[in-house]
Amino acid sequence: MPSQPEIYAKYADSTPVEKSARPSRISGPDTNAIGPHSVLRWDTINNRIYQRREYDANNHPVRDIDFTSPTFPRSGRMRPGHPRPPHQHRFYINDPKIGTTSGFIRGAAELLEQPD
Repeated sequence: MPSQPEIYAKYADSTPVEKSARPSRISGPDTNAIGPHSVLRWDTINNRIYQRREYDANNHPVRDIDFTSPTFPRSGRMRPGHPRPPHQHRFYINDPKIGTTSGFIRGAAELLEQPD
């Protein structure tokens, strides 16, 4: 009997993303962009946006918006305590004493903040 594919994440409509079919990581910022901008991580298997990363005018990451949520690989069940998609992860300066040259860390998942 063939083994079941590992489910890595699910979209809000429960469409699964197999671990072996995850889209490539975001490569950014877009060096041709002028000012704040976003870069998309596109899921070519399911033909939709997997993730969006926002950058400020200085090309520093601001937040990721994830359009999937992680699952337990064997069962495909959503992970408890993780917000359903879409949700956001804000970026923080790694060491505020040093500043942006210390790099950025991605924060925990939180409910998506809607713009005013």
